[in-house]
This record gives sequence, structure tokens and C-alpha cells, in this order.
Amino acid sequence: MVKPPPERPFEGMVSIHSEISPMASPEYEFGRASEEEVTMTRMLDKVLRRSDTIDKESLCVIAGQRVWHVRLAIHCLSDEGNMLDCACLAGIVALRHFRRPEIEVVGDEVTIHDPTERAPIPLAIHHSPFCFTFAFFADTSIPPILDPSHLEQRLSAGLVSIALNAQREICVLQKLGGVPLAPDSILKLVEIAVARAKELDRLVDDKLKADWSGRRVEFR
Repeated sequence: MVKPPPERPFEGMVSIHSEISPMASPEYEFGRASEEEVTMTRMLDKVLRRSDTIDKESLCVIAGQRVWHVRLAIHCLSDEGNMLDCACLAGIVALRHFRRPEIEVVGDEVTIHDPTERAPIPLAIHHSPFCFTFAFFADTSIPPILDPSHLEQRLSAGLVSIALNAQREICVLQKLGGVPLAPDSILKLVEIAVARAKELDRLVDDKLKADWSGRRVEFR
């Protein structure tokens, strides 16, 4: 728990950090953030924090005094291409799977209950955004490639990343350089991303339900 900033006394805090280990590829150095790492961190911040994925007001314990600070850390150990989409998927699954301790507030006194006493509770999630990256090429006869590999990214003329949820709400649309794309081409990519977002949303729901159904919660 931390003290909230004066300008937002009723909201909890969410911070996102990402790190690409030198184990992922010889291109990355230990202790020095690469351009790709900085770009990925900024994109994840826009997708998972600024789009209000988490209800920040639900993280408030005592207004202006104590709030929950949720920290999401993503460590990339292998770069096979399209790490942004993988990191975004891992991030939203982690947030939906996470359970924080139950608390009890009496006046200004806060009691944090041990998980063995009371079941931890999930975060209040507004929506589940997913990111989809397309690689496009200068040769227009080659269609854009969804989920490009490391080699395909290096050979491409640019990348388009679209973050949206299953309700067709676009959170972020980012194009990193390359040749210009026509508006119709962008709309086609969005339609493909919408279909994939619905599939991923169902898959994540099913996997999370299966995981929790296999867990046994005991209290002493």
C-alpha cells in the first residue's frame, strides 16, 4: 500500500515495467534499455494502464491516505518475434488471475487478512484489451502478416499494432514508420484484429475458469 498523489486521492496506482533479457537475443545488453524495450513498455502502459483496464477507484483503501499499488513486471527471455503481443497477453492474464488480500477498515485502522484467514479477492477489471501486430512490406503484392516472426519483422517495411477488446473498442493504434498505408487497408487489419480478439477473450476466459476450478482454497 502507498499514499496516493494529491491530485488523485480516490484512485489506486498501477505501474508497468518490462525488461528484455540478453538471454532473449544477442542484440540486447544487460542494464541498457534497447529501443524495442522502451517502445514495448510505452505501448503496454497505454494498453493496460491508460485504457483503464483496472478500476483504479476499487484500489482505494482510505481516500487520500492509503491505496493499493499494483505493479506488473514482464520479463522477456526469448525473442522469436512479436514480443509486444505476447507481453500484452501475458499482462492481461496476470491481472485477471491475480488476487489481492482481503482488508478490513475500521476508522483509520486497516487490517490486512492473511490468505489462510480470508480468501483473496480479484481485481476489478473493466475490459480485456489484446494487442495484434501486423508486418507490412514495400512490395504491395505481399499481404500484411499477423504475428510476424523475428525474421519477418526484420524484413518488413514497418509494423502496425492494434490494441482492442472483444467489444470492438480500440484502445491504441500504432504504426512504426515504413511505407504509408491506405485507410481501407487499416480498416481490414482492424476487422481481422476484432475477430482474433473475440477468440482470445473466449480462450482466456476458459483457461482461467479451468485453472480456478482445479484449485482448492482452505481456511484455518
